[in-house]
Amino acid sequence: MSSPGSDWQPSPGIVNELVGLLLELQNPSSNQSQVLARLDAARGSPDYTGYLAFIFSAGEGLSLEVRQTAGLLLKNGLTASPPPPISRQAWAQLQSGLLRMLRHEARPLRHTAGTCVAAAVGVAGLPNWPELVPSLAGALAPEAPLAATEGALDTLFKLTEEHPRALEERGPGDAGAAPNDTLLPAALRLFAHPSPGVRAGAVAALNLAATGMPAFLCEAMDDYLQGLFGLAHDGEPTVRRDVCAGLVQALTLAPERLQSSLPQLIEYMLGSTQDGDEAVAIESCEFWSALCEYGDDATVLRPFLPRLLPVLLSNMVFEEHDDEVAEAEAAEQGAAAAGFGHAAERAADIKPFVGRTGGGGGEGDPGDEDSEDEEVARWNLRRCSASALDMLSTTFGDELLPIVLPTIHQRLQEHDWRAQEASILALGAISQGCTTGLAPHLQDLVGMLLPATASPRPMVRCIASWALARYSRWMFGCVPGSSTVPQATVTTVVQTLAQRCLDANPVVQKAACGSLATLVELGGDGLPPSELAAIAAALAAAVQRYGRRTLRHAYDAIATLAERVGGALGVEGAARDALLPPLFSRLLGLPDGDPELLPLLECLTAVAQACPGQVLDRYAEPSFGRCVGLVAAAQAGVASGALEEEEGAQIQVCALDFVAGLVESLGPSVESLVGNSPLLDLAQRACSPPSPPDVRQAAFALVGDLAAACAPHLRPRLRQLAGAAVEQLAPPCITGRTISACNNAAWAMGELTVRCTGEEVAPVAQGLLERYVGILQAGAGQLPRSLRENAAISLGRLALVCPGPLAPHASHFVAQWCSVLAGVRDGEEKEHSVRGLCALLAGDAGPALQAFVPLCAVLASWKAIPGAEVLAESAQLLQGLKAQLQAMSQWDAAMRSLSPAVAQKLAAVYGV
Repeated sequence: MSSPGSDWQPSPGIVNELVGLLLELQNPSSNQSQVLARLDAARGSPDYTGYLAFIFSAGEGLSLEVRQTAGLLLKNGLTASPPPPISRQAWAQLQSGLLRMLRHEARPLRHTAGTCVAAAVGVAGLPNWPELVPSLAGALAPEAPLAATEGALDTLFKLTEEHPRALEERGPGDAGAAPNDTLLPAALRLFAHPSPGVRAGAVAALNLAATGMPAFLCEAMDDYLQGLFGLAHDGEPTVRRDVCAGLVQALTLAPERLQSSLPQLIEYMLGSTQDGDEAVAIESCEFWSALCEYGDDATVLRPFLPRLLPVLLSNMVFEEHDDEVAEAEAAEQGAAAAGFGHAAERAADIKPFVGRTGGGGGEGDPGDEDSEDEEVARWNLRRCSASALDMLSTTFGDELLPIVLPTIHQRLQEHDWRAQEASILALGAISQGCTTGLAPHLQDLVGMLLPATASPRPMVRCIASWALARYSRWMFGCVPGSSTVPQATVTTVVQTLAQRCLDANPVVQKAACGSLATLVELGGDGLPPSELAAIAAALAAAVQRYGRRTLRHAYDAIATLAERVGGALGVEGAARDALLPPLFSRLLGLPDGDPELLPLLECLTAVAQACPGQVLDRYAEPSFGRCVGLVAAAQAGVASGALEEEEGAQIQVCALDFVAGLVESLGPSVESLVGNSPLLDLAQRACSPPSPPDVRQAAFALVGDLAAACAPHLRPRLRQLAGAAVEQLAPPCITGRTISACNNAAWAMGELTVRCTGEEVAPVAQGLLERYVGILQAGAGQLPRSLRENAAISLGRLALVCPGPLAPHASHFVAQWCSVLAGVRDGEEKEHSVRGLCALLAGDAGPALQAFVPLCAVLASWKAIPGAEVLAESAQLLQGLKAQLQAMSQWDAAMRSLSPAVAQKLAAVYGV
């Protein structure tokens, strides 16, 4: 190996030692864990990163695998927090070496170099690498070597993916150009390059850049679209795929630019949806949903429907050799041979656990019934076509029926099960859009679907269960004007789906659990006790009989049931007695480290939150102790290195969330459990780094719940917990990754401080005040509304118990505080906060007079009449302000500064 020439010279001994380790890493017979441990130990060595860069970029005598491994370790080091130390000279060599490797003839090394470049930019920033953009621009020139151009496009894509803002930052002065102003025009010119790979790379890079609408594309959008149109019939399928993706995206970003070309574009997409290359067909099929959702006028599609709909219906039929079908048929044979619940499962078949929701006072979206990663991985032309049909039915309604029903009816009569299955899929797809036209036939449709759930073909059983669940929204009155369905039919549908949950085929089990969860989601607390009991019994049996692969789907369905029926799950004896014993039995019986613990805990968290405390009494002590033990073991495992940080974090999050659900359900009766356990030590530790953000999120949520249930146990720890919250709410710590932890930290401190005395809170008041005010003054566009509202509420609760330390600073934040507080919904938290506002302003009217308009907006913001205490204290504050303003002859002018609605509300509620 030769040095590229710089002031930094690597030690041959260290180079040889690292190369030896990398060679051992390639040897399957070596002790991989020992090799990785030695490499990890080397990270602390000076210029470790520089040595990896040297081996990667200058190791021409080494194998491609060794160099690529060095590059990947280099990337990992650059993205570590903090990155390993590296001298300035070694860093300069790293940069020059990576630029050279972007032009390497070996594609794997080029791609690894691009990944390292993106990581290095994340460490140092583009301004500190002035050679990078000119080097990339030169490689994007039409006459550049092919390898260099492909490497530059790959790197541009990765930089756009990871550092889009950096590419838009302009240099000093009015004439300073952003990197995108140089790189994107060069990439656009490559649409005409003779190499298909370069054309595809250029289109992919421009498509990705367009998602952020950089300044260049805002001005050159027409040139970009013309470039896509020019490649529409490219001979390379990869190029056509990316062209279709770019045009679909353009329809969502700038529909007005495509309006005049829509008929021609529709014609092109119609042909592409039938392309022999499935990737092209899928990307073009996305166009129909996008046109319905984002197009300025989707009715332009109406004349094409008679040609489009048959294409979509045809695409929805399973191929002769489909992996999904093969999997289901193999599972059918395996179940028949091995018996229910005993079909062989490979560890590789069991997907990694992905939590459904985050815990606590932060906001989050409900999780999907199936793993999002799994669904994305299996997205295909069949599913895409069904989704397009669904969207078209929502847009055009019953207009679709004369076109699709004859084909559906014909295929239902065929002996080919694939045709029957596709017809049922189509019926489910149009169920939400063609409501008026299908309503008279609902009873017949249900009657046709019920027998299909018992088909000898597993995929027909799956799709029939799904379609029944889609039509269940009609049965529960979710469709206005739909015909009444006899209760006996509803009962039959519920029992049928419950029975399918006990199908011997795990593929059908998964589909049936999802369908049952959909039915529960729609029926909710409208489910009669008999149906609720049938569902609970089926899911309880599933918990005891399913293999690991499908057990998670049963847990998801149980969690949905708990969330939708709420307290009814604990009240209805049959449902409660069926579900709770097997769930808690599994929790106590599974060994530590069992991957089933995580989805089980997530399921039990929903159950605990739904059930009244007295229902959980018999399970509380052992399950509480088990989860506290899991948190303790996970923290110890991560600290010792026995557990990976991510695994330890997942265990802690799930266990802490369950304990929080238990606390929420049991209320003050949890006090004895908390007092006799190390929970508070563990929670306090989990609230601070090095705990990762998701663990802090769960820990602060638990602290808030504990404060509400048994505050005396937390009050002695107020200083430590407030310190952790102050650390979490520091401006540099509020990021996209930590925002939920910040939400919960702010909320938990409000829950705790309002239950403490002024003397207890005084030592931490200043620190908390600074963080709350910093959030409120950040501006509406800079931080999420949920965080600003949590800060406003907690600031009020702090002021309620300890106004003294806050009062001298009031003039600096009252206006912003009131602006946020006015938008908080009615409830106890807002009442506390408004009372705190009144307490803070009671001793000094100056800040109130300065912020008179936003203050009055808060006092007039109640949707319903608040409690007597907040009414009296607000009225007293207003009357005091009125007296002072009248004394200065300014009351009438102050009232004229208010909006009529606010003035009228103040007069009606407070008599001013």
